[in-house]
Amino acid sequence: MSSINEKPEISPEPIDAMIQGYRISHILLMAIEKRVFTRLSESKSAKELAEEMETDPRTTEKFLNVLVTLGLLAKSDKEYTNTVDAETFLVEGKSHYIGNLVRITVGSNLLFSHLDEVLKNGGSLQEKEGSQEYAFDEVQILGHAEGALCYELPIIFDTLKDVQEFVNAKRILDLGGAHGVYSMAFAQKNPMAEVTLFDLPHVIEIAKKFIDRYGMNNQIELVAGDFNNDDIGNGYDLVFVSHVFYQKKGIESVLDKIYGSLNENGAVVLNHWVVNETRTSPRVSVLFDLYISIMNRDHHCYTVNEYTNLLEEAGFSKLRIFDIQTPPSPSMFIVGKKEAKK
Repeated sequence: MSSINEKPEISPEPIDAMIQGYRISHILLMAIEKRVFTRLSESKSAKELAEEMETDPRTTEKFLNVLVTLGLLAKSDKEYTNTVDAETFLVEGKSHYIGNLVRITVGSNLLFSHLDEVLKNGGSLQEKEGSQEYAFDEVQILGHAEGALCYELPIIFDTLKDVQEFVNAKRILDLGGAHGVYSMAFAQKNPMAEVTLFDLPHVIEIAKKFIDRYGMNNQIELVAGDFNNDDIGNGYDLVFVSHVFYQKKGIESVLDKIYGSLNENGAVVLNHWVVNETRTSPRVSVLFDLYISIMNRDHHCYTVNEYTNLLEEAGFSKLRIFDIQTPPSPSMFIVGKKEAKK
């Protein structure tokens, strides 16, 4: 038996960081909900901020001091103001605001509270009596839009400039494009192309409002429908599918539909989070794989080989794989071509 005074050979710091992470994420979420960073674009005392938020001044000061230790606020005398990080990403109305991304990411912790139950029975929340379908609402859509704008969009289009099918495309379909961030970027990067955004009716209504912020409603055709059941059109030169195929059932039929919608020499582009062949890396994808399984047992995070096999089975060839991983986004880019018949 070791002595009570004996120090461990390794540090518990990595595990401690995991323990503290839950607290920190919820403090950040509360700061977003209370609009702390939006209010502190101009410096204020804890008392002044408490009056605005209708909170207790003493507890508010302790709360703000935590945000200082996190590097999100700076304190001078008795006044607090945003750091550059907070001012850039956490102030409402700023072009790189990610408050909704914080909401949907931290909010997903609620699903993990059901982990014990799901581990025991192997089911999912959607199978429980009285459970509600996963709500892809406005906060969800805006959160995903913020993630796309901050993390993936620049590198995606830096990659697409080398994809000849995109460069030459006259008609582009953004399938399941939700917020329309990629549709707008397609229209800007390839102004000669006709761009169509296809998604569920309630999603299209939200996309209309988001696209209108950028004054681009006249540049994008919005089509409402369910791509699992409805016709998606035809005559496309490029079909872009981003973060849509995370389920075990139905992908084959949708890929067949995409193949049929493309002109000869057209291409499909998949942009998705993937796991490695042992399904143990990268960490974000592995966590995501568990998270979506709690929500629905049919949900699944694929490997690159699984995606390429699905594309080949649908008839696509000349597959190209681009590693566009930019932390915290572990995305991979897979392009498949519909070759002209000989």
